[in-house]
Amino acid sequence: MFESSTISDRQLAIQRLTALWALNECGLGGVLHAFNSPFTGLLVGSFAMICIAFICVLSKQKWKTVMTSLIVVLVIKALVSPHSSPTAYIAVIFQGVTGALIYRYMPHLLLSSVFFVSLGLIESALQRLFTLTVLYGNTLWDAINIWGDWVAHKWGLIIPVTSSTLIIYTYLSIHLISGIVVGWLLYKVIKSVHAQWGQIKYSLVLEHDDTKALFKPKKKGRWRRYVFFLVLVAVIVFAYSGLPDPDSNIQQGLLSILRACAVLTLWFVFLAPMLIHYLKKYLSKKHQQLSHQVSQTMDMFPQILWIIDKAWTESKTLRSFQRLKFFVIHTLLYILQYRLKDDTDIHRADSEL
Repeated sequence: MFESSTISDRQLAIQRLTALWALNECGLGGVLHAFNSPFTGLLVGSFAMICIAFICVLSKQKWKTVMTSLIVVLVIKALVSPHSSPTAYIAVIFQGVTGALIYRYMPHLLLSSVFFVSLGLIESALQRLFTLTVLYGNTLWDAINIWGDWVAHKWGLIIPVTSSTLIIYTYLSIHLISGIVVGWLLYKVIKSVHAQWGQIKYSLVLEHDDTKALFKPKKKGRWRRYVFFLVLVAVIVFAYSGLPDPDSNIQQGLLSILRACAVLTLWFVFLAPMLIHYLKKYLSKKHQQLSHQVSQTMDMFPQILWIIDKAWTESKTLRSFQRLKFFVIHTLLYILQYRLKDDTDIHRADSEL
């Protein structure tokens, strides 16, 4: 696929896709993580896997190309979002590695796309469920079961499974169904972009003023989180020691909160900084090796943001799914083929000589 395009065009397209992947992780991912959305992995992961799939389709050496792009994305993520937790890096690495392997050894485009996206979204859901279990332990699921039994009793319902099991299965099912749907749509998008590849109307020539500034959220001091955790733990310990009934529901709830605070404190104060330190140490070495490529990729951010805004504006006459489809396809076609005016002028002068 895309055999009609030249090697240089495909290499440039892969670099733009890498920039779009990094922008998705640092931009959309940062916004959704700030709001603590339960479907952050679904939305950010879907966009990331679209970029990975296109990189695989455009590349002859899928493993080498995706791994290079993955390192560049991780380096940029460490530079732009220095406070990202290790779990965020785990998801990115998992998607990059599985994408490269699946598209390398599974030649059928539709099956590989559905399998890749489904696997990536299921991993994201399992990672969040695992995090909740580590934070709150079985107390969280026991509380959900008690609440579910109370609701079922009030409504006279008979539920064959526990409420926590039902919630877990529902959450995983949403991600699995979304993976199948997004994987199928990804296949359609790849086919559509391939069919329209090379059309002049998508070969934008951008001025240097055609840019959008990247939103930079204010960084909060890390010490505030530490103080908050310590104060909260102190309050809970005081309340826990003052309750006369050790088996009371209030005390069990406080114990659950205390456990969560202890785990969060251990994670944010000790484990996460240590893991991030070693990860950044590794990425700093890669940054030195790929400094030119990282710099070029980040330089593309303003133009890509401008194109995203342009594609979204052009899709405003459409509604719901049709608008999303139009937006994704046109964004990719514009990003993969745009040129800067100075580069176009230089290319034209060289051809005249």
